[in-house]
Amino acid sequence: MTIFKSATYGVLMATALLWFPPGARAEFDLDAEVKKHLNDPIGCGCSEQDKTDLESRIKQVEAAIKEYESLIKETEAKERSGKEQLLLTDDNRGSVQGSVGFRMSTVRTANARSFAAETDAGCTIKISPNATPCLRGALQDHEAVHKKACEANKSMNPFVDWRSKQRLVDYMREEQAGYQKEMERLKRELDTMKKYCSLDKSVRWALERRISMQEQLKEASEDVNGLRKALR
Repeated sequence: MTIFKSATYGVLMATALLWFPPGARAEFDLDAEVKKHLNDPIGCGCSEQDKTDLESRIKQVEAAIKEYESLIKETEAKERSGKEQLLLTDDNRGSVQGSVGFRMSTVRTANARSFAAETDAGCTIKISPNATPCLRGALQDHEAVHKKACEANKSMNPFVDWRSKQRLVDYMREEQAGYQKEMERLKRELDTMKKYCSLDKSVRWALERRISMQEQLKEASEDVNGLRKALR
């Protein structure tokens, strides 16, 4: 298997070198450049649109976190004055989401893309199939916060929504935590994009082809192992 991987890598490098005219090859050592970046993370995309999407979403998430912070303080003050905990209802949940959504809309870049994501009452995460690689991971990280809360609190009765007994302030803290996780991922994606996309296109192509081949080798190995088990 090691010999096969080495041979595959050699073919890949040879193929990539054919892209360069003879004079350029002397000035640019593709093999050396690829080896230098073998352990670097691959960017989620290098288009201007991907960059716009990430930067816009970061601004929106920042706005959401700040708005939740304000709403949490406001709600806690109401609870102290009324000496009563406020439970989550459809009305106050809609009011909170409307307020946060408005704040997010004011900082969104006009041509930036956005995609829907949710965690249903059964704790299943659903993300728009059209979500781009640059945004999907962040949405997944956000919804993972809700999934964890759902699994820890859901009722054994599938017809009972566990959120019906949740405090409003706890719901908002959960949402804020989701956006904070999303922010961490968005910033990592943007930092990785800036570094990765600054590489020469041929280096990026070679690195991406290497990852693709590794995945194909892994799938082939899993298929072989599965066949061996079936034949036992």
